[in-house]
Formats: sequence, structure tokens, C-alpha cells
Amino acid sequence: MHGNRGSGGAETDPSGGPPVLELLARQRLAWTGARHRRGWNVATVDTAQRGVVSVADDRARGLSLTVMLLVLVAALFTSGLDGPAGWIVLAAGLLVGLPHGAVDHLVPGWVLGRPLPRQTFTMVVAGYIAVAAAAFALFAFQPVLAAALFLVVSVGHFGAGDVEIHEAQTGRRLRGRPSAVLAFGLPAIALPIAIHPDAVTPVLAGLAPSLTALTAPGVRVALLAFTVIAVGTTAVIALADGRGRVALDLLVLVAVFAVAPPLIAFAAYFGCWHAARHIGRLLTLDPANREDLARGRLARPLLRFAGSAAGPTAISVAVLAGLWWGAGGVEGLVAAHLGLLLALTMPHVAVVSWLDRRRGAHRSDARQVPA
Repeated sequence: MHGNRGSGGAETDPSGGPPVLELLARQRLAWTGARHRRGWNVATVDTAQRGVVSVADDRARGLSLTVMLLVLVAALFTSGLDGPAGWIVLAAGLLVGLPHGAVDHLVPGWVLGRPLPRQTFTMVVAGYIAVAAAAFALFAFQPVLAAALFLVVSVGHFGAGDVEIHEAQTGRRLRGRPSAVLAFGLPAIALPIAIHPDAVTPVLAGLAPSLTALTAPGVRVALLAFTVIAVGTTAVIALADGRGRVALDLLVLVAVFAVAPPLIAFAAYFGCWHAARHIGRLLTLDPANREDLARGRLARPLLRFAGSAAGPTAISVAVLAGLWWGAGGVEGLVAAHLGLLLALTMPHVAVVSWLDRRRGAHRSDARQVPA
């Protein structure tokens, strides 16, 4: 389908957003209309895909739970996890998690079911780079504002990612979804500040010195209270609805971030929970992986992902090395990496949010179209 088909003035982006995303939404509308004209049954397609989704998501979930439980056991029964070693582990965890956003430029084409026209693809890449550059500029000139925005956006992004995975596996929305997003997003950000203020103070200072005010007693109590309320509410609703997996995931997250040294806990979370689960989602999006995933094979899909992510990841590592050059030391590496993550998080969140809206609309269509 050509880039200008189905983009007449009568069509609008149902989710709002920047011009690039509006163009993508118009292409999606045109493709969806063509699919219905061919007599495709959306409910059938959704049911067929759910098994494929579960293969990748279940493997990623199993990996993430295993790693986090190992961290929890190590924190409970060993000593010496605090100190300089935590900075090394954090740097490694951030590096391991870096590739999970490296194929964002391919996601729109996978969602729409075909490669984007060259002009649209160029606009997506240019827009991505522009948003990242703007975020980094904000961090350079207004570090407190940028860092605070980064933390808030990270809570929503982390939480929405886990919620989306649980919804995709069942095809049903979680009751109390806003609370669920907070319940999954707050532990990784709020609990380290609330429970381990001394350990996270250097990290906050590396983002912006004024952020150390978050470790004040009153702020810590508020963060802990919000987290407990969100997690408790979501767990009760999940158990009432028979969603034991949701409650188990929340229990593991809270236990790890409450007990384990925060630098090591976040390294394991970012590299082996958030990134791994997002990569699991990406494997199901790539049409080239469909047959392999349907047969329960993950090796070739992972190799395809690695090949697609290699170039952007190498560029990010080169930028990271340049940022680290003037800082030096493992703490300087972490500070440089956090600055890079701040810049990359903003366009990454925009792409993932667009993906979530498209997937949510697809599940709504699947429920409305009779089999």
C-alpha cells in the first residue's frame, strides 16, 4: 500500500499525537478497513495470535522472575552486596537493558503489517532523534526539571509495560488499570528512595543535585504510602479476578526492592525484567517470527532481534563512551548512562505508548466483532 492511500482529510488520528504518529494511524485505519473488506474476522486473528504472544511473554516472564528471585535470595542470605560492587552491577544492568529500545524505528512497520514508505520511515527516525536531542538539551540546561520528568515518565512506562503484558496474555483489561500501572511502576522508582535513601542519594545527585530532596523523611513516607496503596489495591483486585500472576509479580517486585541493595535490584530489574519482557513483546510483533513462535522456537527470533538491534545499540554505546570520557570511574559511567537513558526514554515512551494504544484498540475490535 502506498503512503498516501487512505489519508484523506476525513480521517483523523483517534489517539491524537504528533504528525508522524497521525500519519501512521491513518495507514492503520486504511489497512484495517481493507482487512474487513476482505472478510477477515478480527476476533479470529486475535485468538490465533494469543498463543504466539504467550510463548515469548511466558519465557521472558520466567527469566525475569528467576533473576529477581535469585537477587532476593542473595540479599537475604549473603553479605557484601553493598558498596562499590553495586555500581559495577548497576552499570552492567543498564548496559544489558540498552538494546530493548534499539528497534523502535521498526515497530510502526511491524504494527501496520508492512514496511513503511521511505518518506514515512525517514520521518519516524528523524522525529525519534529530534525528541531524544530535545530531552538531552533539557537535561543539560534544566537538569532538575528533566530528571523529575524522567522519574515520573519512568513510573508510567515501567508500569504500563507490565500491565500491557498481562492484558495481552488474556485479552482482557485489568480492572483498576490506573492503579495497576502505578503498582507495577512505583516499586522500581519509589521504594529505593523510601527504604534505601543513603544508597540512592549518589544516583539522584548524579541526575541533578537538587533531587536529593526526595530523600527527606516526609517525601519518603509519602512515596512508601502511595506504593503500598497502589500495590495493595491492585493485588486485591487481581486475586478477586483470578489473576494470580499479577499478584505474584507485584509481590516479587516489592520484596526485591524492599530487601535487596537498590543498585543491584534496579540493575536486575532493568536488564532482566523490564528489558526482557519488552523484548518478548517485540518478538511477537515482527511478522518474520510468527511461524517460529507458533512452534515454540525462540532462537531464530532472538537472532533476528539481535541483528536488527545491533546497529542502533552500537551507536548508543559510542555516544555513552563519549559522555563517559570526561567523567571517568564507574560512578561517572552510571551518570553518563542515566543521561543517555533520559534522552532515549522520551522517544521510546512515545513509540511504546502508540503501540499500546494500537494493541488496545485491536483487542477492543476483537471483542466487538462476532466470531
